[in-house]
Amino acid sequence: MGAISPTPLTVISGDVLQNMGITNVGELLNKLPQSTVGISPETSNNTIFASGLNETDLRGLGSSRTLVLVNGRRFIGGSAGDNAVDLNNIPSTMIERIEIITGGASAVYGSDAVAGVVNIITRKKTDGLEVDLSYTQPEQSGGTEKQFSLAYGTDKLLDGRASVMLSAVYAKEDQIRQTDRDFTRNPVGAIYNAANTSSTDGIPNRISYTGRKPLSWINEAGTFETANGNQYTWGKDGSFRPFNFGDGVIPGPGTNANYCTGDCEGYDPVNYGIIKTPLERQVYNLNGEFSLNDSTQLFSELSYSSYKAYGESSPVFHQSVPLYADNAYLSDEARQIIAGEEDGVVGVNRMDTEFGNREYHQKRDTWRALIGIKGYIGDWDYSLFYQEGHLEQKTHWSGQVFDDRYYQAFDAVRDGNGNIVCRDQSNGCVPMNLLGQGQASQEAIDWVMTDANRKAKSEQKNAGFVVSGDLFELPAGALSTAISGEWRREQARTTPDQNMVEGKIFGNTSLPSYGAYEVTELAAEFDVPLLSDMFLIKSLDLSAAYRYMDYTSVGTNDAWKLGLNWAVTDDLKLRATKSKSVRAPTVSELYDPKGQTYESITDVCDQNHINAAEASQYRATNCHLAGLPDGFNPTDEWYRGTRPGYNAGNPDLKEETSDDYTLGVVYTPSYVEGLTLTADFWSFDIKNAINSILVNTAVKYCYDSASLDNPYCSRFTRDSVTGDIVDYVQAPINVATYKTKGVDLESDYSLSTDGYGDFRVNLIARRLAFQPYRFCFGHRCGRGRIHQPPLESTLHHQLDLRQVDPERCGQVSPPCRC
Repeated sequence: MGAISPTPLTVISGDVLQNMGITNVGELLNKLPQSTVGISPETSNNTIFASGLNETDLRGLGSSRTLVLVNGRRFIGGSAGDNAVDLNNIPSTMIERIEIITGGASAVYGSDAVAGVVNIITRKKTDGLEVDLSYTQPEQSGGTEKQFSLAYGTDKLLDGRASVMLSAVYAKEDQIRQTDRDFTRNPVGAIYNAANTSSTDGIPNRISYTGRKPLSWINEAGTFETANGNQYTWGKDGSFRPFNFGDGVIPGPGTNANYCTGDCEGYDPVNYGIIKTPLERQVYNLNGEFSLNDSTQLFSELSYSSYKAYGESSPVFHQSVPLYADNAYLSDEARQIIAGEEDGVVGVNRMDTEFGNREYHQKRDTWRALIGIKGYIGDWDYSLFYQEGHLEQKTHWSGQVFDDRYYQAFDAVRDGNGNIVCRDQSNGCVPMNLLGQGQASQEAIDWVMTDANRKAKSEQKNAGFVVSGDLFELPAGALSTAISGEWRREQARTTPDQNMVEGKIFGNTSLPSYGAYEVTELAAEFDVPLLSDMFLIKSLDLSAAYRYMDYTSVGTNDAWKLGLNWAVTDDLKLRATKSKSVRAPTVSELYDPKGQTYESITDVCDQNHINAAEASQYRATNCHLAGLPDGFNPTDEWYRGTRPGYNAGNPDLKEETSDDYTLGVVYTPSYVEGLTLTADFWSFDIKNAINSILVNTAVKYCYDSASLDNPYCSRFTRDSVTGDIVDYVQAPINVATYKTKGVDLESDYSLSTDGYGDFRVNLIARRLAFQPYRFCFGHRCGRGRIHQPPLESTLHHQLDLRQVDPERCGQVSPPCRC
C-alpha cells in the first residue's frame, strides 16, 4: 500500500502486533523510527494529571501535532481539554492494520495532523472465538506485564445480513522504581565545571557527573544552619548532632554546593524516583454492521475503557520552617544553639516522610459511541456518521498536608502545667514532633494530613460525511474526487475540591475551569491523471486537496496539498508533495486556569552565567538594567529546591501553520518478485507554533534579547529586595518555530515457498538530515547544526523558542532567515 500512495505511508498489520507480543498500540508506535515517545507510563510519573497516558509523537513534533484516527474518524482525547489520543483505549486484539501517513495530512484529515496521521483500522468481522494470554517478566525487578484478552465474532446473523465482533482486554503493568535498575541507581547528571573561569577559555561550563548526589541542606530528619555556617540535624531517634556531609559538598560554582557525596546523610532523590508508573486497564469494544440492501449498510462502533494509574513522588517537604528556642521537643544542646541565633529562631528544611510518599491516583473512564450509514448510489460511494465521546477523569492525592496546620503543629511549646501544646491552640491543634524520624504521634499526623481530589470531564461530538466517485474521463483515465464535511464540538471542565481552590494543601493550588469550541470543515480531494503510456511515463497523476475550517475560537483558516505521482516504468516511481498544514489550539491551551507548579530555575543573571559561553552580548547589560548589581548571586535559600509558580492557558492563542514537502522514490524491481524499496525526503517548517513558555526559557530570553522590551520578561517576577525570582507563569504563546527534515527508508520483501510457508522481512529506518539553521532572537542571530543521529535512531531535534524580529533580521550579519 505504501508503494502506491502519493505520500509516505507505512502499514503495520495486526498480525505483526501479535507476533511481536505487543499488547499496547503505543508500545508498537514507539518502536517505529517515524515516531518518538510522547507522554507514556515511562515519562508521565511527575505529571500529576497525566499518569499512565500513552500518546504517540510523529516526527518528534509533539503529540498535539499527531492526529490519531480510528477507522478514519476522530477519537476523544485522553486528557480533559487535550486532543491527543490515549492509545490505552484501543485494544490490540481489535486491530486489523495501522496506517501511518506523514506529510500533507492536514488538508485531507484536518487540524492536529501537522506531523501526520496514525489511522487505526479495527476488525469488523471474524467467525469464532480467540483467546490470548501474555506474561512478561523483566530480568531485573519491577515492570511485570500481564494481559488477558478475548475476541468473538460472527458474520452469519440474520441470514448473513448482519455481523458483530466484540473484544475484552484486561492488562496490568507494574511499577518500576529508580532503584530497580542498575543503570538508574547511579544516574548520570551534570554539574558546574569548577575549571571554567570565562567564556573564552574553551573549557565547558558544565560537565557530566556519575553517581548519586544527595542534597546537602535537607533530609528526612530535618536540618538547619546557623549564622556562623554550622549545620545540624537529628538522628532517627531524635538525638541532636552536627550534619554529616560525608566526603563533602561537590566543589565548584552555582548549585554544586547543594549536593554532597560519599556517606552524606542528605536527602537522596534516587530513593524516591519512579521510572514507570503502574497501569491497570480494561477495554471493551463492539463493532456491528447490518445490510439494509445490496447498496446500503448501517454500521456502529461502541467502546468503553476504564483504567487506573498512579504517579508517585517524594513526601511533602518544607523549607525554612521557623523553629524557636522554646520549642518543647528541643534538647538542651539544641535549645542553647538556637537561642544564640538572631531572635532565637532558625529555619528547618525537612522531607516529611511521616505522611508517606505523595501518590497521584488516576481513574479514567472513556466511552465512545458511533452510528453511521454507508453505501453507493450509481458509481458514487457515500458515508455519513455521528459519534460522541466522553471522558471522566478522577485524580486523588494521598500523602498531602494542610500547610497551615503543619506550621501550627510544628510550633510546640509547654504550657503553665508543663504539658506540650501548640503555641496557637485554635482549631484543636495537636502538637507534632518532627525533630528526627518517626517521632510524631499518629494523632498529630492525622490532624495535619489530608487528601485532595479533582474531577475532570471532556466531551467530543462529531458528525461528518464523505462522497466520492469519478467525475469524468480524461485521456489518461478518470478524474476522481472526494467531497467531505465535518462538524465537531470539543468541551472540557475541571472541578478541584475546595481545599485546592483555596490553596490550603501543599503545592497544589488549582481553580475550576470550563472551555469549549466548535469547528465546521469542508474539504475536497482530486486525483487527476495527466499522462499515461508514454516514453518514460507509465503514468503521471496530480493529486490535490483543499480544506476550509471555521473555528469559534480562532476564526477561519485553510489547508491545502499538491502532489505528483510519476510512474517512470513498472519498476520505478517518483512522488512529491507540497502542502500547508494548520493546528488550532486545544481547549486546555486556551482556557486552563492557573494551577500551581514547581520548577528548578537557572537564573542567567547569576554572575556564574553572565560570562558563560552561551550568553548573548546583551545579557550583562540587561541584567544591570533590570536593577541587579554587578556580581549578583541569588540567595542560598533560593537556590535550594524547586520554586513555586503557575501553569495557565492563553485565550489569545492563534492557530499555527506548517509548510512541508516530501520527495520520494519507489522501486519494485521486476526481477525480484515481492521486493519493494522506498525512500522519502521530508521537511517541516512550523511557524507561530504554540508552545508553553517554561520559566527557564523566559528567564534566558528575557535577558538575552536586544532589550528588556520582549514577551518573556513579563512571565516572571523578582523580589524587590533580594532580586530572587519569586513568581512566574508558564503559559502557551505563538512564538516558536520548528524546523526539521530527514529521510525515511523502507524495504519490504515477501517470499512464498512450497512446503515451507510464507516469509516476510520488513525494514523501516529514518535518518535526520544534517541540517544547518539560522535563527533570529531579538536582533541577534545564531547558527548551529542539528545533531545527526545514526540511521535507525529516533532522536529528534527541536529548536528553542525564540522571538523573531523580521524588520531587523536583514540588518545583521550574517543575515537571518525569518
